[in-house]
Amino acid sequence: MYIFCFILLLSNPTNILGQDTFQRYDSKEELESDVKKIIKDFDLFLKDKGIEPPYIPTVNIQTGPYLIKWDEPNKGIILPFWDELLDEQRELFKAMKAENAEEFFISLFNWFFIPHELGHFINPMEDSLSPYKREQAANEFAIAFFLSQKENQEKMDFIERSLPEVLELLPKIDFNNSSEEEYFNMNYTQLGNNPYAYGYFQFNFILNSLHNKEDIDILYYFGHENK
Repeated sequence: MYIFCFILLLSNPTNILGQDTFQRYDSKEELESDVKKIIKDFDLFLKDKGIEPPYIPTVNIQTGPYLIKWDEPNKGIILPFWDELLDEQRELFKAMKAENAEEFFISLFNWFFIPHELGHFINPMEDSLSPYKREQAANEFAIAFFLSQKENQEKMDFIERSLPEVLELLPKIDFNNSSEEEYFNMNYTQLGNNPYAYGYFQFNFILNSLHNKEDIDILYYFGHENK
């Protein structure tokens, strides 16, 4: 989903985060510089696999209720800055009562979801996939990219360690006798307006891709036959 609204609801807060795996940003310029580096590295990652991106996406640091999304008119990514979060967004992150709640926010919205959105942008099968498979594919692009760089292992470990505990605190979903995939596809629009439910799915998408990382082959989406 291009627009990912996420507000974290935690009823029994615990300190689930590590210490300084992700550093805070003191300015939007600093964040923009790091995001542009991720985009440049993603471009090189694709080219190394014989994939030629049509252009280098732009970066716009602009905080809103959606937090992060693909900006089709400007061919780039809109993403948030912690210091400019809406009060209710920041307070709900802080409800974790973890000293590094900001670090968890940064790990997702200033790091992981960058190549996730780029995966939506570059995937030639994007429009032919169901919503469920589109989201799973975007996470496969992100994980394949980050795992191609050894320096990212600690950060990926941080996310893989944190998400299961966060999921335990999100409201459980009644699939109404449907499979998880069927429910997501049938309720895609409504889920986009329910940050708790959408967070449940998106975090599970990430963990599913991490658990199956050895089988990820993004070339499948470009006509590869081995997936």
